[in-house]
Amino acid sequence: MQRALAVVAALLVVFAVGALDYATGSRLSFAVFYVLVIIAITVVAGAGAGVVAAVWSAVVWGAADAHTIRVGTGVGVQLWNGVVRAVVHVIVVFLVTALLRALQAARDSEARSRSFLAVAAHQLRTPIAALSASVEALLLEGADPGQERLLANVARETSRLGRLVASLLRTARLDQGESLRAVPVDLVDLCERELDRARQLSSLEWRLVMERETPGEVVLDAEATRESLGNLLDNARRHARTRVDVQVSAENGHVALTILDDGPGLPSGAETRAFERFVTLDGRGGSGLGLAIARELARRQGGDLVYDRKAFVLTLPIVEAQTGGIEKRPHHPNGGGRKT
Repeated sequence: MQRALAVVAALLVVFAVGALDYATGSRLSFAVFYVLVIIAITVVAGAGAGVVAAVWSAVVWGAADAHTIRVGTGVGVQLWNGVVRAVVHVIVVFLVTALLRALQAARDSEARSRSFLAVAAHQLRTPIAALSASVEALLLEGADPGQERLLANVARETSRLGRLVASLLRTARLDQGESLRAVPVDLVDLCERELDRARQLSSLEWRLVMERETPGEVVLDAEATRESLGNLLDNARRHARTRVDVQVSAENGHVALTILDDGPGLPSGAETRAFERFVTLDGRGGSGLGLAIARELARRQGGDLVYDRKAFVLTLPIVEAQTGGIEKRPHHPNGGGRKT
């Protein structure tokens, strides 16, 4: 029923265009409208309806020409013009149909790939966890130096594989529209916990710098924010020379977490490409998903993640917990620059 109504509407539109064509005698400009109507009806109602609209448009267009600029032209010429126009319009219909089928096939293929990615990542988590536990048990039992080195390598690579699987699984969940849950969170405590985790993995100097008037408790998705910050700290750990600073500030209704290290920074011109999936710029074997996931999680919360002046800046809207409910309000710091 819906397609039938679409066909009727398209035929009426073609007739209206033909009436304007008859009234003005303008062939060139109205030719575009005929084609656009054919494309529209093909997209909405399918190839069959598009062919009907193509033939009808050729008839209407030919009739308009016969009564305006082509008066006196032989009937045979008019018929051939109509046939040529009909053929051209039908070719347009088939081209549009082929394009739509290709787009649908691409969407289906992408959906199957995402589904496989989610299932595979989920299934891999259990054996990887079991392998990691077995290696740790063997290390605790003791072994000769050669065996310990091998087991340490296995443990390190297993941990790396586990992080990769976790990133793939998170990517799949984001693609499937996973919703986030905002709760009151102590932002200072969250940052300190992630910094403590980073200190256990590296001998770098890690510092947390809080600006004046920065809110302590805000409403956000704790797990998503923790994962975003963790990915940024892992990225800084791989590239810093001696020190990593996490600066927390508030401005214009947003809290900003600035992660700054004393490493070389991103290559010039790679500031946007670094956030694309599976893009690695350092050749150190990373998955290329950490920054992409961090940005996506930030944007899902109404914030963003950018690279600015050799630092990654994670911004999130300030939503402070209020008695009797949650109220979103801008928070303006009373002066004060960044501490170093």
